[in-house]
Amino acid sequence: MNKLVYIGLGSNMGDRLTHIEQAISDIKHRLKCEILAISSVYETSPVGVESQPDFLNCVCLVNTTLDAQKILKKLLGIEKSHGRALSSNISPRTLDLDILLFGELTVNEPGLVIPHPRITERAFVLVPLAEIRPNLTHPSWTLTVTEILESLTYTDKVEKLPYSKPYLG
Repeated sequence: MNKLVYIGLGSNMGDRLTHIEQAISDIKHRLKCEILAISSVYETSPVGVESQPDFLNCVCLVNTTLDAQKILKKLLGIEKSHGRALSSNISPRTLDLDILLFGELTVNEPGLVIPHPRITERAFVLVPLAEIRPNLTHPSWTLTVTEILESLTYTDKVEKLPYSKPYLG
């Protein structure tokens, strides 16, 4: 059965844009999925730490037949292939890939929580998500993505880069 999966992408080490672009291509090929939408790329300040470079972030929407655990395993493999060292969640990283939403599924397992547990608190996720699906809701939410974003008070930088979309080679 096909599922719509929203994946958050981020990078704050090395050639950040190349990591994002290659990760989208890797997602398409390794997940054997159709990419339905990709947000613009945003430069964002790191959340919870001050002594790190800014991130580039975007969100992509894919259509896949894989289950959530298989997607997670493949995303972790993509991160590793881009040099991601699994240390702490607040350390700089070449690539960070998160399953944000998986259809209307709710999962709470060790190593996998869907919807992503901090999605409604993070402008660097909500801004690109609202760009591609402003009226998106999830059964565990009472508001749309746009309404959640409008209710969020944030001071972190979330600036759209001058070009619109990552290149899909």
